[in-house]
Amino acid sequence: MRCVSKAVITCGGYATRFLPITKAIPKEMLPIGDRPAIHYILDELESAGVTDVLILVGRGRECLLNYLDKNYEIDDVLQKTGNKIQTNFFENLNIYYRRVPMPNGVCDCVMHARSFVGADNFVLCYCDDIFFNGNPTQELLTKTAENDGRSGIIAAKVKEPKKYGVIFDGKITEKPKKPKSNLAAVGRYLLSPKFFTIESDDMIEKLNSLDFMTIETESLRFDIGSKEGYFEALKHYFTSS
Repeated sequence: MRCVSKAVITCGGYATRFLPITKAIPKEMLPIGDRPAIHYILDELESAGVTDVLILVGRGRECLLNYLDKNYEIDDVLQKTGNKIQTNFFENLNIYYRRVPMPNGVCDCVMHARSFVGADNFVLCYCDDIFFNGNPTQELLTKTAENDGRSGIIAAKVKEPKKYGVIFDGKITEKPKKPKSNLAAVGRYLLSPKFFTIESDDMIEKLNSLDFMTIETESLRFDIGSKEGYFEALKHYFTSS
């Protein structure tokens, strides 16, 4: 059985669909309830046993770095008032950052993680996908555990498959005009280091070159890469809390 301890999170894009707010606040820092989207992803990874996380960041992510940094002044105030909350939210995670100078697609972004990954399998997370009522990373690791060396992709049924990478017959087709399935890849992948040796600049081609296992998640997923999906996630948070 493999022990997967590393994860990579892509936070390098411009999030133009959310302008003008994303000119000042990165999409992964938009709040869902009382915490930003990135918090949910890190909590998911920590709960699944991941210990080392590389966040690939673009420009203007200072608030992300500040959020994940321990704030001693706030901790001191909380301690004096008897509040047990601390600002080091993820004590069991070693969090690293690497600047991606110019966004050039997700494939190029992930390639910046090559030295961090080394010879290990790793979890890849996109910030567009947030999950409630479950842990897709744990599902991914558990269900691929007996298939040593095999990659895995978390999938979910979607209402508009034309907007997604659709999985059919063991392959992914990006935004097909006539989808043969409504099962889409939804932002959680278990990849082997072989990913970095595949000679292609296209993410879908790289994934299709791997022998991956498709795992339909039991978690409730929201596509917060769109305004509609983001507000659906907010609605779920405030109506289920």
